[in-house]
Amino acid sequence: MRNRKLRLLTAAATLLWTGHLAGQGQEPEDIGDFVRQIYVHGIPFEQASRYGAAAVPTLLNMLQDPEEQAHWSNIVIILGMIGDNSAVEPLIEFIDESEAVGTPSRSRERAEKSAVMSLGYIINRSGNQRALDYLTTRMTPPAPMDAMAAVTSLTETTDVTPQEKNLSKYAVLGLALSGNPRAAEALQSYQDQEPEPVESAWSSLRMMMGMSPSGAGAGDTLRSQVGEALRAHEEIAEQGLAEYYRESLP
Repeated sequence: MRNRKLRLLTAAATLLWTGHLAGQGQEPEDIGDFVRQIYVHGIPFEQASRYGAAAVPTLLNMLQDPEEQAHWSNIVIILGMIGDNSAVEPLIEFIDESEAVGTPSRSRERAEKSAVMSLGYIINRSGNQRALDYLTTRMTPPAPMDAMAAVTSLTETTDVTPQEKNLSKYAVLGLALSGNPRAAEALQSYQDQEPEPVESAWSSLRMMMGMSPSGAGAGDTLRSQVGEALRAHEEIAEQGLAEYYRESLP
């Protein structure tokens, strides 16, 4: 059980390596200081969630500032952990705008994936229906191409971007973090019908960090990833997200 929790939280943590290294037990003076630190084991949930709705306007302004791009991943996760509904539409707009960027920077791509996942935190705090519907929709990846379509795609422009092909993995993570009953229904429904092999989020995140795939490794199906997410979702629903973090992190 602990290993499963660590896989989910490690998947989240690998998206958050930006800023200055956070000191042990150090309380940042303001939200800007908090955002610009590195959190080796992931952003501390309890500490982030204490900032409250008053910090949301500052964070949203930082999310629009290109000079803060290195910290956008932390910003979107902290917005999610705060859990205020006012962040939902700006986060969705950020995701959609990022998809429109032809070749996004690594910081922007990491923040885009983090933003998808962070909607799950808001659902956990408020049950936001808009965020839940968005994640449920984004969980479904594009249909796999047959051989002829794959050849055609080399010479023709399509409407499916590489980002769209990847975001389903992070939508699954967000739904797991939500602990919401409707999220469980969506995950279960998808698991029952999803037949195609898709590289698991756990494996791809390890490779993003320069590590070899392991655990729920490459060659996994999205169904098995969703199965793991369902088990994590059940624990989060039973004990709460804060307790889930406390029991899982070093």
